[in-house]
Amino acid sequence: MDPFTHALSGAAIARATAPAQPAEGRFSVRERLLLGGGAALFPDIDWVIRLFADDLTYLNFHRGVTHSILMLPLWALLLGWLAARFWRGRRDWREAAFIIGLGIGIHIAGDFITNYGTHLFAPLVWYPLAFPSTFIIDPWITLTLLVGVLLAWRWDSRLAARLGLGLAVSLVLFQGVMKLHALKLAESQAALRPQSPVSAHAMPQPVSPLHWRLILETETGHLEAHLGFLRGRSQGPEADAGVLRRHWQSFRPPSALEWQWYPRFGKDLEFTLQAWKQPEFEGFREFAGLPYFWGERVIDGDRCAVFTDLRFRIEGLDRTPFRFAMCQRPDGAWYRKRIGPW
Repeated sequence: MDPFTHALSGAAIARATAPAQPAEGRFSVRERLLLGGGAALFPDIDWVIRLFADDLTYLNFHRGVTHSILMLPLWALLLGWLAARFWRGRRDWREAAFIIGLGIGIHIAGDFITNYGTHLFAPLVWYPLAFPSTFIIDPWITLTLLVGVLLAWRWDSRLAARLGLGLAVSLVLFQGVMKLHALKLAESQAALRPQSPVSAHAMPQPVSPLHWRLILETETGHLEAHLGFLRGRSQGPEADAGVLRRHWQSFRPPSALEWQWYPRFGKDLEFTLQAWKQPEFEGFREFAGLPYFWGERVIDGDRCAVFTDLRFRIEGLDRTPFRFAMCQRPDGAWYRKRIGPW
């Protein structure tokens, strides 16, 4: 999730779990909101990896030890001791560790339900796990948390924080139920195909929990369809429609799904397969959950095979994030290049 929503979730859970009447020497209501919100931002401190590592190293180690449930108690105790020691007026380190632990924990939970993946058991196991039921930026969850936190701050209301947090959790649960329905439909579509796909996926989409991308993964590529529960039949995206309208018009009801093919490799199989297998491309092979061949480009006179990850594609947007290329110079040497923005 985005940092703002993370901070709101940490503040909300800190206030929601506060005692009715804080004892003397304990954190006040507003102090709990600030400490919980700050703690929920802590896991993303691993962005510092980008200061001394390349892009793919960062992508593979992001959401690592700072997002690990194994490391959570250590972070909570360490940061709780520091907060209690240096907070004005001193505070009980155990209370600080409890609040910080809640903030970090709800951050980990918020990232686990997005499609990027989280290394929950780092550093023992480096494998990203996810149950992608919520889009990485969800305005409805953010809004419910924001209202709850603002009311809790303004009127010192524990009930407001609990209601805001409860509504956000209810939205997440509803999205989880819709994901299971979408995934079941994807699996039923996979079973209808002569050559059964390796696996089926259902990815959440922006704004509406009724919109999903269905992906059937095969050994040679992926099939993608846009599912809109409760959507009627339409003629498809209008040629002159804007980004948001094109995105919205791409979704179809379950009975009228349209599938699009994304190959793992290009038409020049020898070239693209050779590019894919280059040692310098190992980082991308580790990162990409649903890799596909985006296209061939000539960059500075060098022939390049560009790959990206279908997990992060959004219909209507011309630029796909996380595009990386392996380029071959005229002398036959290979090098890796990132294409475009994140």
